[in-house]
Amino acid sequence: MRIDPVPASPALNWREILAFGIYRTGVLSLLQRLSQSYQVDGTELRPWKWRRQGNPRYVILCYHRIGRGGVPVYSWLDTDVFEAQIRYVCKRYRIVSIEELVEELRCPAGHQQAVAITFDDAYRSSYLEAFPVLRKYRIPATIYLTVDAIESGAVSWYDRIFLALQIAPAGSLELPTDWPCRLDLRSPYARLCSAERIIKYLRGVPDQQRTEACEYLERQVSLPESELAGRMLTWDQMQEMHTEGINIGSQTLTHSVVSRLPMVEVERQLRDSKRLLEQRTGRPVRHFAYPFGQPADCGTAATEALQRFGYRTAVTTCLGVNGPGTDPYRLMRLIVGGGRSLELFAWRLNRLFLDPTAEQASVKTPTRAVASDFGEAEN
Repeated sequence: MRIDPVPASPALNWREILAFGIYRTGVLSLLQRLSQSYQVDGTELRPWKWRRQGNPRYVILCYHRIGRGGVPVYSWLDTDVFEAQIRYVCKRYRIVSIEELVEELRCPAGHQQAVAITFDDAYRSSYLEAFPVLRKYRIPATIYLTVDAIESGAVSWYDRIFLALQIAPAGSLELPTDWPCRLDLRSPYARLCSAERIIKYLRGVPDQQRTEACEYLERQVSLPESELAGRMLTWDQMQEMHTEGINIGSQTLTHSVVSRLPMVEVERQLRDSKRLLEQRTGRPVRHFAYPFGQPADCGTAATEALQRFGYRTAVTTCLGVNGPGTDPYRLMRLIVGGGRSLELFAWRLNRLFLDPTAEQASVKTPTRAVASDFGEAEN
């Protein structure tokens, strides 16, 4: 059985058309140069809304899976599109590592823009598809690893839910009556959205309850092993990438929602994932990614433990730009989803640098979970 990728949104919309026109006419190139010294309120590019900015600003790109087919079904990005994006960023922006970014936030100098590149969830495509591109362009990317997924080779619980809803025959799946989720299996995209609703609900319950809920779903749907095997990084692959300049960060042991864990478990997840990664690489692990990464998933209690265990940064999935004054344990990112054009990617990136409110974006209204956690963020 082969599970083809499911588009996260309709194939074409007005934003893509607008971005194509701005990119192809050279307007975007002009705006990118202007954004190095100016910002503009809102989206209306009027002269009286422009204002100078003198601080460095940083956008952190967040990728999940590069390539197509199989788990994860929520995310896909063709390798040639990924390379085009990397080539564009290298041409237009300064590339920094997360380590360099946090140092420059601590001691800002000048106002040059910069971009950092990150990957979540430890999918094997990070090695098979992304790593050759990163090595070709000498990109100091950071990969955040769910340690137990590498140890066991098993995909995480949310990937299993996405897969279950893609393969479940119509009428074969029932949800408990007390779940606030609507089940729609009429199309692949409807199934994707149904899975997203289930996962969003389960992110908000205690860890043990979530585990029992996942077991309940899998008793109704038999997941094909062919779709689950060989999807995660191995230690050897991770070690090879690390020796080639790819930084390694932690995304906990089990990709559990940090805010829903008792403090003793939060500490175990942070401490033991870091310790095991350091044993495997022989180098310190200083950076962390919150699983799912929206404000309700992160909470506030983990910050002290992150500092105590020697983490220097923690990244979220909140959309925004980072600058002097940004909390290093609440760094914002731009999620890059699947199948989109280079023109739209370039427009979204430049628009963030132009927006003076983007540094406060993390406290604004959350986007859809598929958009913010599993695919391309809403525009």
